Amino acid sequence: MKTLSENSVIRTQLAKIAFGAPIRHAGLTVVPLIALNMDVPNWLLLEEALLAGCVDITEISSAASVSMLRLTNHGNRAVLLLDGEELVGAKQNRVLNTTIIAAGHQTVEIPVSCVEQGRWAYRSKTFRSSGRSLYASVRRQKLEDVHYSLLRLRRHVSNQGALWSKLADRATQLKIQSPTGAMGDVFDCYSETLAVCRTVFAAQSGQVGALVYLGSKWSGLEVLAGPRIFANAWPRLLSGYVMDAVVADVVDSPGARACNELRAVLEAEAEVFPGVGLGEEYRFHDRGVVGAALVAEETLAHLAAFPG
Repeated sequence: MKTLSENSVIRTQLAKIAFGAPIRHAGLTVVPLIALNMDVPNWLLLEEALLAGCVDITEISSAASVSMLRLTNHGNRAVLLLDGEELVGAKQNRVLNTTIIAAGHQTVEIPVSCVEQGRWAYRSKTFRSSGRSLYASVRRQKLEDVHYSLLRLRRHVSNQGALWSKLADRATQLKIQSPTGAMGDVFDCYSETLAVCRTVFAAQSGQVGALVYLGSKWSGLEVLAGPRIFANAWPRLLSGYVMDAVVADVVDSPGARACNELRAVLEAEAEVFPGVGLGEEYRFHDRGVVGAALVAEETLAHLAAFPG
């Protein structure tokens, strides 16, 4: 196996990053990752593509499947879907099991996990984006489970039972009841908290990523292909970290950040797997970090990493 730093695209893109001043609020600290003058691919985010009407996401058949959906890209531009982002509608709400780039005029089956255990009936024929992401700590476990599935089965499969259990535990912890066990019902109870955090931690000029800390502990790393893509994707990725902070009972942590996590990620050894759509996935669980990076069209599309 090779380290991530041995991939020239990943190494070059991360080398352009500078650390911004930490921003602290409600137990979270976000260190902006800034990269000026970065070329940005002409991809659409899923939410943009859905609003433009050039993408449809449906159940794969009338019988449907919990773990797979069908995406059809009717447009000319490639569409970027993010690991953990939530899709709502059809027979039950799902989250994506990996980051995907669907080429223009491509139909692809996309791997997902259910985040609404108590419903299996149509609310709509197609899915829409909720603007939310799976809780970051649960994303971390799902990412590890998918990596294990790829090693054994060459499939992007999560541990669905464990995910349902974690979602139920979170709802119980927050004393929130949902008729269908929907993760979205928990988010809805914290809409004001999420709105404030999205304002406080709003993307800065040139920002392409973020290091996130919960209290004094590193919580996660997100890097995207350019400032425009990051600015559009960050509110939904941030939501998963905010919902972890809600239950963490921590206070803002003062002091400078060493920001050694990027170095650990670059030194991690990774296995390479074909992407669901375009590109290749680099999956790693090494040197105290677990994560995945999608490289497509000579661009680091999305890097997500968590403490391992």
